[in-house]
Order: sequence, then C-alpha cells, then structure tokens
Amino acid sequence: MAGNHFVASIDIGTEKIALLVAEKDDDDHLRIIGHNVCPSKGVRRGSIFSIDSLSRQITKLIQQTQESFGVDLALFRVNISDTHLTCIDGKGKVPVNEFVSSEDLESVLESAMAISTPTNKEKLHIIKKKFTINESVVVDNPMDMEAQVLESKVHIVTVSSSSVRNVENCLKQSNLEVDKIVLNSIAKSQAVLTQEEKNGGICLLDIGAGVTSYSVFQEEGIVHSGIIKMGGDEVTQEIAYAFDTSLEEAKRLKESYGFAKSISQSEDQFIDFTQGTKKQHQLSSLDLSEVIEEAYLEIFQALKNELKHHNLDTIIKSGFVLCGGGCEIKSIEELVRGYFSKRVKIGKIQRSRISGLESLLTDYKYTGSIGLLLHEGDLSKAKFIVSNGDNGVMGKLKKAIVGNF
Repeated sequence: MAGNHFVASIDIGTEKIALLVAEKDDDDHLRIIGHNVCPSKGVRRGSIFSIDSLSRQITKLIQQTQESFGVDLALFRVNISDTHLTCIDGKGKVPVNEFVSSEDLESVLESAMAISTPTNKEKLHIIKKKFTINESVVVDNPMDMEAQVLESKVHIVTVSSSSVRNVENCLKQSNLEVDKIVLNSIAKSQAVLTQEEKNGGICLLDIGAGVTSYSVFQEEGIVHSGIIKMGGDEVTQEIAYAFDTSLEEAKRLKESYGFAKSISQSEDQFIDFTQGTKKQHQLSSLDLSEVIEEAYLEIFQALKNELKHHNLDTIIKSGFVLCGGGCEIKSIEELVRGYFSKRVKIGKIQRSRISGLESLLTDYKYTGSIGLLLHEGDLSKAKFIVSNGDNGVMGKLKKAIVGNF
C-alpha cells in the first residue's frame, strides 16, 4: 500500500468478516477499490474465542482480495465488540492567564484524561467534547479567547485488555499490522449518522448476529455506548425451538418469511418447512412472526432497561437509527417505533466522503467496514491543537482526540 493514499478495514463479526480497501484523495474523499466478505469463525457474541480459526479466515480473505483487485494489503483498521466495555466522562479545569493558549488546552485535556482504569482494562477511545469558558460559555474552539477559567470534557471508552490483545494477535498471526482498533458502534456511527441527528439526541442501534450494540449521541458528542448480549442468533434459536427445526432452517424461515411485527402482515399463509425428523411440515406465517416479535421484544426490553439505568431515555429526542443484519427483517422499524414511541429509520451510508459501487454502499454487510474507513474524525474540529510535532505531547493528544463523534 503506497504512502497514505490507501486505507483498508476489516469488520469482524459473529457471522461474517467484511473487508474494504479505499483510495483517499487530497480532499480526504474515499473511493472503494476492493472488497470481499466471508463467513466468520472463532467468534462468539462478538468476542474472539479462537485466534487460530479467525486468523485462518482472515488470511484467506486477504489472499482472495489481493488476487482479485491487485492490491498489497498489510495495514488495517479493525473493529472491536467487547461486552465488558465501560464509558466514563472525564472533566478537566485549569486557570487561564487572560487568553487561552495551546498550553492551557494541553493542561485541561490532560486533566480530563487523567482517569485511572483497572489493570485489566484500557482506554480505547478518548473523544473530545466541548469546552466551557468561565463556567458558563460553551464553545468548540477556545483558542485565543479571553478567559479566567477553562474546562473540558472528554468521553473515555474502556475495553478489556484481553479483547484488544486478541484482535492484535489475530491480525499478527495473519501477518497484518493494526492501524487502529475502533469500537463497532462508533465506527458505524461514522457511516450512517449525520451531525444534525447527533445534535438532536439519537441512539444508533446495531443488531448483529451475536450481540446488539448501541451508542447515544447529543450535541456535545457521544454520551454512552453499550452492548447487550443478545442479537439475531437469539431470534433464530427461538424459531428453531418453537417449531422443532434446525438452526439453518430457522434462519431461512426468518429471512424469507419473517416479520418483526406480526400484525404487519397483510394475510396469513402456510409455509413449507423441514422439521427435525426431516419430514415436510407447514407452519402459519403469523405464528412464525409472533415468535420473531417476542424474541425482538426481549432484546428491546434489555435495551430499555440499559437506557433507563444510564438516564439516557430522555436524551433520545431524535429517536433511533437502525443498522446491522438483525435490522434487515421486514417491519423492524414499525416494531421499534411502537415499543419506544420514538422516531425510527434504517441507517443509510452518508455519501459526502465516500464513493464506490452502489451495491456496496447499500449493503448492510459493509456498514462497519465503511465506518472504519471513515474513522479519521473531523480533524477540522481539532485544529486548535498546536502540535510540536507528532511525537510531542500535543501531537499525541491530537491523535487521541481526533474529531467529535
């Protein structure tokens, strides 16, 4: 990969692994030039349990992509989905001698970031929020402004160190180097959320195969992220149990005939399916959708409890944006809208910074990979940081807090 003109990403999920390669122009616009997807192995509920199995799949995926698109791949952005993640808001406060200087910014941000973490956890993201001058005026960029006191907030996402090491070791075993590791829901927010939606108070809900991830945003930035240990696989399992059939057949029924909200069906119909004894049987499409609806409602009840526990339910004024394979089912928007009494829409890729095959930009399988490609952050919002070189303290701060999410 030549210089800084190319960016590559790997989205590791419970069910699939998606890879994208993009070319970046001088205006930071990305054009996708290579893509591939394959079944995932060695991952359960979003967590790696077999590095060998997963690295073999990734190695095959890389080889196929290099042969098909003629690109040499080595450095990658990769996602992480850790059920042990925690979110902390750090706060810093420093006195100012008349006008805010770069040293003041460095001091207040270092103060906000100085939160200790347990030995088994590490800080994955440190995300800049807004600044406050003289305990009253909230600004994005306080540089050179008159002030007596400067305050800052940062949003810190911590994950288990073992999860990070597993991702790094997996790519290392595939002879790949990690460019950056990004929380799955934060990556996807880069792909499907507009700044207007974030400002209004939005929850990005990503229903994957193994887990359901969510992130809540408001005007000052990200507020909270979390993971629920249930996803589309639970829906499939409930179908298999209810109709005494295999998981493979249950998944086919869900994807081909299922509705998330049972009353959304215009009429009931009988569906042929194979039961455990391999005998052909029939089931009611309404009965199928009732089982599916109950399974989804269990996920949404767990989400509602999480939002209430963290006092987030009143923040979500703009509603929900849905993504992930679990949101591909018919009438999912209607079910979420009715359950939470909020506005709901399916997330679509924001095209302002990325282009490529239309089929890729509308395929949910690549949402995470696209988000990883876009995860530079809006550096224009961090231009107040005056770096003394990328190896200096301010350079490190710049890398740590790029952009607002």
